[in-house]
Amino acid sequence: MEMATEIKDHLHQKQPVIGLALGGGGLRGTAHIGILEVLSSKGLPIDMMAGTSAGSIIAMLHALGWMPKDMINLLEEVTITDYADYVTDLQTIFFMAVRGILDRLSLPHRWLPPTPLGLVRGKKFEQLLLKLSNNQPFNQLGFPLFVTATDICSGRLVCFCPPMFAEQLSVKRPGIIFASDCSLARSVRASTAIPGIFHPVIWQEHLLVDGGLKNNVPSDLLRWAGTDLVIAVDLGFDAQASEKIDTILEILLQSLDIMGQTNTEIRLEQTADVVIQPRTGSASLTDVSKVPEFIEAGRQAALNAWPKIELLLRSLTKRRYSRILSHFS
Repeated sequence: MEMATEIKDHLHQKQPVIGLALGGGGLRGTAHIGILEVLSSKGLPIDMMAGTSAGSIIAMLHALGWMPKDMINLLEEVTITDYADYVTDLQTIFFMAVRGILDRLSLPHRWLPPTPLGLVRGKKFEQLLLKLSNNQPFNQLGFPLFVTATDICSGRLVCFCPPMFAEQLSVKRPGIIFASDCSLARSVRASTAIPGIFHPVIWQEHLLVDGGLKNNVPSDLLRWAGTDLVIAVDLGFDAQASEKIDTILEILLQSLDIMGQTNTEIRLEQTADVVIQPRTGSASLTDVSKVPEFIEAGRQAALNAWPKIELLLRSLTKRRYSRILSHFS
């Protein structure tokens, strides 16, 4: 009887570690909420989470204990004026345009006054993130969360995570900058800084932009951190008709998607056990009316993927059970 109890306790302590990687994709990232809703309804525990760009926002909220319903309520309350502080004065826009033209012609432009490095300053968005996260830093976060950004100067991936993982992974992957001395809000602000649109984030001596430039679906971080089952959500690249790409913003977003998709597919083949791909279609950052259908697309994609997740869980649990029994025999 004592042996059976000991085995049962050991099995309970050795459940598979499950990680969820949420990819970038602008407003289509709201599909992550529908996926979390389904996984939660199935009773699937998420032990670790990694997020890039839009995925980093949802991952941060989950790490702070938000439920999918809370996230949906937030989307219903927040408007674009709550987080977008555009550069609007004509003089600044003029100097930004002149600087860009001179740069293209390889002509000196240091005589011009300093101008923003993006059309959106990002201060209002960071204030919103600070409020949502209660200004919590990574070194006080109890949940294993990984948020990616890109150092635009060196081209290195930057990963913000709790101190234990920063120390552990820095040794394994010296090419990546792992750090925990940052607030959740600032790391997510950096991860979502679309180059040319949002002003980069200055962190220590680094100039940080969207993590999607280097790692749009960070499933590999979860694998390196010791996850047994890695579930990745890839919002993918969505081909668009030429008439829909009619702004600088659309050009930049589409370019980022194209550049990152091949690397993403290779990374997912090597490090993800299950890849969930919601069929969201296309959307600009201002297509807020499409949010409900994106969330529903996430739900349907998660339901379609659930049989495979369940099968893998059973297989992992069975293997662990067999190893434990052999240990006590």
